[in-house]
Amino acid sequence: MILEVNFKKLFFLFVLLNISCDYEPNYTLLKGSTFGTYYQVKFFEVDKNNSTIEKEIDSIFDRFNSSLSTYISSSTISKVNRNEKVIIDDLFIDIFRKSKIIYEKTNGYFDPSIGLLLDYAGFGPTKNQNIVLEDSLAIILKTVGFDKIDIVDGHVRKLNNKSKLDFNAIAKGYAVDVISEFLNSKSIEDYMVDIGGEIRTSGKNHLKDMFWSIAIENPIPNKSDDKFYKKITLQNAAIATSGNYRNFRIDSVSGKKYVHIINPINGQFEQTNIFSVSVLSKSCFVSDAFATAMMAGSLDYAKKLTKENDEIESMIIYLDDNDDLKSFISEGFQENVF
Repeated sequence: MILEVNFKKLFFLFVLLNISCDYEPNYTLLKGSTFGTYYQVKFFEVDKNNSTIEKEIDSIFDRFNSSLSTYISSSTISKVNRNEKVIIDDLFIDIFRKSKIIYEKTNGYFDPSIGLLLDYAGFGPTKNQNIVLEDSLAIILKTVGFDKIDIVDGHVRKLNNKSKLDFNAIAKGYAVDVISEFLNSKSIEDYMVDIGGEIRTSGKNHLKDMFWSIAIENPIPNKSDDKFYKKITLQNAAIATSGNYRNFRIDSVSGKKYVHIINPINGQFEQTNIFSVSVLSKSCFVSDAFATAMMAGSLDYAKKLTKENDEIESMIIYLDDNDDLKSFISEGFQENVF
């Protein structure tokens, strides 16, 4: 009798194991355009019963635009930049507070108060292209400094009313995190959220029966036959890549190349020897903000920032003194390269 009961238990376990082996979760791919770029949300569900997910993700993008888009005149940030009286929303408050933390950790190299500098350099909403004069730059730099801006009683307070905020450099990474947390709330454990190359993953890609993998673009394709510089595996992690090899302009007077990532300390926006920075962390907002800071600073600064912050790992692609393409890859980043 005892042997018979044990046999039944073993048979039941055998059936369960076979069911689990045949488990094929439902795969969904949502894609479209947002923030001037593409987005893709890939996820797997045990039971495909979340029919409203696409609409809810669209509503998240709408919230971001109405709060943080400098290209929409009625947005919260546009009103703040015009010094209008506006009670700021929760999304604005959250990104503002998170940005303060990264601002301090990067010693000011990540600074969302560069809005006027971006306008001056020709990378703001108006796309003005000004001749770069040292005197003008010195005046504009007085409006920069995130430590001079705060939130008091639900309103933004500035020491300099000409200061303008711009969160576009890290809004994609922040949106990736918000959507990822939304998917978590729906008990979805296997997903990849990608907005313009800023990515966060959870669980596995069941189509390939492995962790999610991505490729990092080669910033100077003519220096190599390979379109991609490295391929990495993402295990419940986020990555953001920042580079100056696409968004730039050539000054019609001086012929100099000006790039969209500006050094907020000295106001310089000429191309440096750093072409691309990819940062790994648990949060895409953190990855995005640190990647922006590293692009704004020097190669030595970027390496130092990586070594001093345990929450991040990085790969920095740069040109050496001989114009050869090289890379610094931290130990934790290298562990994910394949």
